[in-house]
Amino acid sequence: MIQQINETIAAEVLILGFESLTNYKVPLFLFLLMIYTLTCLENILIIFLVFKNHHLHTPMYFLISNLLFCEMTFSTAMVPSMLHFVLPGKGVIYYLDCVVQICIMGVVTMVEIFLLTLMSYDRYLAICQPLRYPALMHNTLCLHFIIGFWLISLVINVIMFYLLISLEFCSSLRTDYFFCDFTALLSTACIVSDVKPLIRLGLVTSILFNLPFGLIVLSYSLIIFAILRMSSASGQQKAFSTCSSHLLVVSIYFIVPFSSNVVFYTGDSYKWSSIVYYLVPPVVNPIIYTLRNQEVHKALQITLNDVKQHVIIKMPSK
Repeated sequence: MIQQINETIAAEVLILGFESLTNYKVPLFLFLLMIYTLTCLENILIIFLVFKNHHLHTPMYFLISNLLFCEMTFSTAMVPSMLHFVLPGKGVIYYLDCVVQICIMGVVTMVEIFLLTLMSYDRYLAICQPLRYPALMHNTLCLHFIIGFWLISLVINVIMFYLLISLEFCSSLRTDYFFCDFTALLSTACIVSDVKPLIRLGLVTSILFNLPFGLIVLSYSLIIFAILRMSSASGQQKAFSTCSSHLLVVSIYFIVPFSSNVVFYTGDSYKWSSIVYYLVPPVVNPIIYTLRNQEVHKALQITLNDVKQHVIIKMPSK
């Protein structure tokens, strides 16, 4: 078994996704670099604003900052390797590095889905149970939940990591994707070892993905029902504005990939739709959460004023 694992770890994976894009290598490289740079700058800015401004130390912004950290980590696990492969048109990566990339993306994705579920519960309490909200939702409780989310995701993906490096292949590994995609890799590989444990773990993971989706649908069903029961039109508008951003983000996370799987099930269209799904949310979600958010605008203005005052104080007097 040890020899088999060592041989598997030493294997290489050929990434061929960029091979057919000869005429678009430089524009695609610049596009990926721009997307990754914007993702890092936007997410770091929002996380910094939440950390620095005490009026943003609420459960909602605590969860948002953790979600944005996950998105930045996801992009960092995927985009740099894509930048490395795009100009040559193809690349080689060790199977161990490929599995590490898959598991990091898996951990972060699971934590994001758990966070979105907790955020939908947070919005439910804010709208349907406003008087009990401070007692039912606070930063300490959110911290305990987040620690639990990371532990569950790490345990599942550590098991996934062991099962993947234990696989034995009968041919060289190659994938017509832009990065190490778990499904694409295993669907094209010739595997001679037992994959039943991996399939069982995949079923557990799919349940962990589908159960939060059901809880999110339930939360927003109750929220919509509560909003419709409000007699005041201004109250309805205010209640909807508190959850519209999160509802849009949830739609991107769940509805977009489902549509991609149905419309673009195979071929290059599916490959491109998947990369758009992976790259666009991390750069769009900070904008969604802050575009009409007056509290974040206020925090940004306060921070800019502090920076100006600091610069003025540091400037030598003539």
